[in-house]
Amino acid sequence: MKKAKILRFLILIFLFNPLFAQEIPLHKLGLEYDFRFFLSDAPEHNFDILHYQFDWKIDFDSRCIEGKAIVTARSLINNLDKITLHLDDTMNVTKITQTLIPLNFIHDNDVLDINLIQLYHSDEEFKVEITYYGFPQSGLNFSYHENQPIIWSLDEPVGARNWFPCYDLPSDKATAEMRITVPEDMIVASNGSLIDVIANPDNTATYIWQENYPIATYLISIAATNYEIFSDYYSSGSEFMEVTYFVYPEDLSQAQEDFSMTVSMIEFYSQIFGEYPFLAEKYGMAEIPGNTAMEHQTCTSYPSIIITGTHKYDWIVAHELAHQWWGNSVTLAEWADIWLNEGFATYSDALWQENLYGFEGLKSRMADFKNIYFTRHTGPEHPIYNPPLGHLFCAIEYEKAAYVLHMLRFVVGDDYFWKILKKYAQDYAYASASTEDFQDVCEQVYGTELEWFFDQWIYKAGYPSYQFGWGYSGQNKVRVIINQTQEDFPTFKMPVELEFFFPSGTKKKIVWVEEKKNTFDFIFQERPSEVLFDPEAWILCNVEAFHKKGKGRR
Repeated sequence: MKKAKILRFLILIFLFNPLFAQEIPLHKLGLEYDFRFFLSDAPEHNFDILHYQFDWKIDFDSRCIEGKAIVTARSLINNLDKITLHLDDTMNVTKITQTLIPLNFIHDNDVLDINLIQLYHSDEEFKVEITYYGFPQSGLNFSYHENQPIIWSLDEPVGARNWFPCYDLPSDKATAEMRITVPEDMIVASNGSLIDVIANPDNTATYIWQENYPIATYLISIAATNYEIFSDYYSSGSEFMEVTYFVYPEDLSQAQEDFSMTVSMIEFYSQIFGEYPFLAEKYGMAEIPGNTAMEHQTCTSYPSIIITGTHKYDWIVAHELAHQWWGNSVTLAEWADIWLNEGFATYSDALWQENLYGFEGLKSRMADFKNIYFTRHTGPEHPIYNPPLGHLFCAIEYEKAAYVLHMLRFVVGDDYFWKILKKYAQDYAYASASTEDFQDVCEQVYGTELEWFFDQWIYKAGYPSYQFGWGYSGQNKVRVIINQTQEDFPTFKMPVELEFFFPSGTKKKIVWVEEKKNTFDFIFQERPSEVLFDPEAWILCNVEAFHKKGKGRR
């Protein structure tokens, strides 16, 4: 079995190497605006949205949306008399009511302030109905494929407000129903389960999709065109879940080939993370224009440019699927925690390679991540937590963050690492989690504080640069010297694996490198011929060897 895995891995390297060459433009490259602008004046959130009911009529020719949103919320304070939602100023609000009674409101600076008809005490529920229309400039998009019209949405991080009223921060998740009216020759893909399709007398059709699991606003999506639909099924015990694909007719055969691994991926991730979190609904993939894949809850949007029929982009299929656990079920508490979405999904891609090709497949994927981080990150280094302007979706939040999870696995060991992931997925299912929450789970499972690890790798910038050398200090004595030479970053504390090669075999030792200059002495029964630093490449770092000085130094 081991030889077969190695053979498959070598075949992959020589024949299908593009799998290991992540192409960043096909993902969500850094935003060109500062998303904090939208958060700096965020109102005090003294209510909790429980449910959205949307009714959208979308006209492709005019690019107009006519919408109605019924928002069900619960007061978190006594004497609540006003709520504030987000809605772009390009949307025109015609009326807002409660139990048919018109409400006073102010719509300005992309914020909708609504005066309620009465005071609400803590835990009291209420509904507000908002009627509006407009011509979305972003978020909701209109285009063509093969001369066929297509409507689709992409809202991460704060684009939902550009075409529907909502509280547009990831910490407030709610269930949702989407009633979507489009030209009758279109098929609509969206979140959750399809409840009904209604044929209307004006040559339109209304698709009713219902998401019964809490969803963040940036994950609400629609995609509508002349889709071909095909399905597969995932089984868990006695339960079966449909896996549904919505693709352009011209790409059907290529998509059937490219998506053929999806169910196997669901099975694998369910084993290591816990059950697929939206088992009562579906997993779906909907083809869209452009080059951005997006992990919409239960229905990933997948760009046509990467449907090739060659499995070249299986890593993207894996990455977006993994987001159903990391991002959709467990959602980041705020955008400063973006690595909890992207770093986890990126490492999940590497775990899929490990599943297929063993540890050598994992090592090769991690080497790819290291190369991307070192060569493609632009601008100064910054911490993983709370990235600066333009770096919300950069290599530090994807590849470096994935490598940090890899190093966490090395520090705590496999048994604890898999328990950490399952507990984190279970404890924060259908809710939001912060970096601090994840650290708490790690420490609970591992039984030891890990502040030193999170402080240097998550909250501070950079990585260590090691200088490594070894030599004989006696008959069977070996001295190993490891120095840290980085100047712009702090001194790191890390366990480092050393591998010693003897005539009789090899031995591995772990040393803790915590200072700028570190010396370690070992006594063996025989002399090693070679000593390797971090032979399995667990640590994200640069390493250089000391220059040879004297016949005893290596």
